[in-house]
Amino acid sequence: MPTLQRRKRRSEPEEAESSDGSQGPETQRRRTTEDADEEEDYGVGGATQGEGTNEMAMKLVRLALALEFQRRPLRRSDISEKVLGPNGRQFKHVFNQAQIHLRTVFGMELVELPAKEKVTLQQKRAAQKSASQAKATASWVLTSILPSNFRDPAIIQPLSAPTAVDESKYTAVYTVLVSMIRLSGGALPDAKMERSLQRLQMEDNTPVVDFEKTEKLMKRLEKDGYIVRIKESTGTGEDDVYWTVGPRGKVEIGDNGVRGLTKAVYGEQESETAEDELERKIDRSLGISERLEQINREQAAEKPKKGGRKKQNQQQEEEEEDEGEDEEGE
Repeated sequence: MPTLQRRKRRSEPEEAESSDGSQGPETQRRRTTEDADEEEDYGVGGATQGEGTNEMAMKLVRLALALEFQRRPLRRSDISEKVLGPNGRQFKHVFNQAQIHLRTVFGMELVELPAKEKVTLQQKRAAQKSASQAKATASWVLTSILPSNFRDPAIIQPLSAPTAVDESKYTAVYTVLVSMIRLSGGALPDAKMERSLQRLQMEDNTPVVDFEKTEKLMKRLEKDGYIVRIKESTGTGEDDVYWTVGPRGKVEIGDNGVRGLTKAVYGEQESETAEDELERKIDRSLGISERLEQINREQAAEKPKKGGRKKQNQQQEEEEEDEGEDEEGE
């Protein structure tokens, strides 16, 4: 009996030693695994940090598509609030990355909307007084960059909300109205607009669903930025009312859209001479030659000194950085 007990006692320390010895490699393996996990975590963290700009760019793409579906402009404040958050200084990089996604995947790009023209004397005076104040917040809309041979109704179909047919009617109405305003020198008196609507059999009612009343449709066209109603006091107790093209109408339709609609209405010409004459008439109605002359005069008057443009670009970049810092502070 004592001999057996001694043997058991001897075996217990041996088992304890063996168990202690086995813990060494397991502990080393655990430490090695933990170190590997830490390295992997660091690698994932670095990738996530590197992908932060791309994720924000994709979020900006989704936001731009959603707003364009509603025909709402994408504003700088929307980007700061819903995309960038505290990363306001990354605006330029995120915006450029989003443009790459839009161009390569969707065949579209964001185009900055022009500022509303100061037409009336009151608006011009107000603009002069506020010239020293901060510039207006930039806003953008999506436009197609597909080649002309791909801009076919079979490829670029109208939106299906509410239906493709109803959307086509709305597109046709605002394209015709914008073209009439542009071909009238950029401003169409209210009386002529009413006569034009009468000829289109839209004096009181329209074929657009949910906007059967002409007055309601015109308000929607103003809200979407296709046309602008200007009311100017004459000082005699009566107001001059006329219509101009809105920011979205200038970008989405532009001179090329007006030209295409006009040539479609006139149809194919019998000779090249007649075709050239029609082109000259369209250019004259659009005031293209006058605008080119004005641009040439402005460029000749400016004549920036050597390095002046570089300094201007540098100042613009500094302003964007300042805006980003202000947004981060907010």
